[in-house]
Amino acid sequence: MKVSEYMSTTTEIATPDTTLSQIAKQLATNNISCVVIVEDRKPVGIITKTDITRAYEGEVPSNTIADAFMTSTDLICVSTDTQTDDIADLIQKKFVHHLVVVDEKGVFAGVASSWDVAREVSLDAKAFPYNRELWTKPKTVEVSTDKAPMMQ
Repeated sequence: MKVSEYMSTTTEIATPDTTLSQIAKQLATNNISCVVIVEDRKPVGIITKTDITRAYEGEVPSNTIADAFMTSTDLICVSTDTQTDDIADLIQKKFVHHLVVVDEKGVFAGVASSWDVAREVSLDAKAFPYNRELWTKPKTVEVSTDKAPMMQ
């Protein structure tokens, strides 16, 4: 399955000049675990709850801008047609929980998290060897209101 079929597209974004306190507020307010830093619609970084915790522990001033705080210049991006197995391999090998997804032009498209992958693998495992739709469509149960005859 392609990552575009299950990635989160409602991810919060920020610009490189956004402060850490503003990013922390985005994380808390939206109950999310990462904010993608975008410049000209292209991802240039990512800041996670773990990064914010480390910043606090290291007494990094809350008015520090994202651009100055981001230590990794090796942002891991994948294309929208990357397969789930490849996403899982990257997450495991790079020891990350989030991968930034970009379209064919390098424009930010969404985020794939380790939770997204776990959910997709779980649904595939439940569905195998049957059609996955059996597990993802709501089930309806018909209940009869007629009383069954009692046995004597």
